[in-house]
Amino acid sequence: MSEIKDKIILITGANRGIGKSLSLGFSKLGANVILLGKDEGSLNGIYDEIIKTSSTKPLIIQCDLKELDAAGSNQIKEEILAAYGKLDGVIHNAAILGKMSSIEDYEERLWKEVFDVNVNSAFLISKEVLPILKNSPMGRIIFTSSGVAETGKAYWGAYSASKFAVKGLAEILRDELDSTSNIKVFNYDPGKTKTSMRALAYPGENPNQLKSPEELIEDYLWFFSEESQLSAKHYFKFDN
Repeated sequence: MSEIKDKIILITGANRGIGKSLSLGFSKLGANVILLGKDEGSLNGIYDEIIKTSSTKPLIIQCDLKELDAAGSNQIKEEILAAYGKLDGVIHNAAILGKMSSIEDYEERLWKEVFDVNVNSAFLISKEVLPILKNSPMGRIIFTSSGVAETGKAYWGAYSASKFAVKGLAEILRDELDSTSNIKVFNYDPGKTKTSMRALAYPGENPNQLKSPEELIEDYLWFFSEESQLSAKHYFKFDN
């Protein structure tokens, strides 16, 4: 039996790329997935596919994360409680690239948008759902990292800076929660993966030489396992 069967898992950025693959893959293994994303049309398509291929109960939460505030994150929590009464995990997958630009030329508006989606939404949602995650026997918060979260690179601008911030947020939460709750916090760098964001960042790259998002599912499943509950390690990279 799958260790995620009957678990309630919130996935942000569920309408495409890694988030979509995780939503479909986890549903097939028995998890009830909360699909959070901006594009309602694509979310509806994933919802319909889940209904056809599993016996789970997915939930759509349509949300533009760059507009998220405390009231909006509270509404997300209330919708989860109304549908399921509990929550077992959050995968913070949603992110936007912004643009490849020097700091000198970076637009303030776009810089703020990238941080709102990539960092601030993860803070707001995590803060809001922590009380219900603490009721789960093995609560999980999984952040999505990147190679540019470890070493800053020229022209990666707000995206790189935001991933540094996400790494810090994950480390702070882990340190706060490790000895006070059953919640485990992980930060995961999926590496070179065939997604639309990757194509924007590396337009000259051959996508056929990249791994598919589906190849990441095994790693994400491990984060929800009993084995991971005993892990002292919290930062992981996809093992090519």
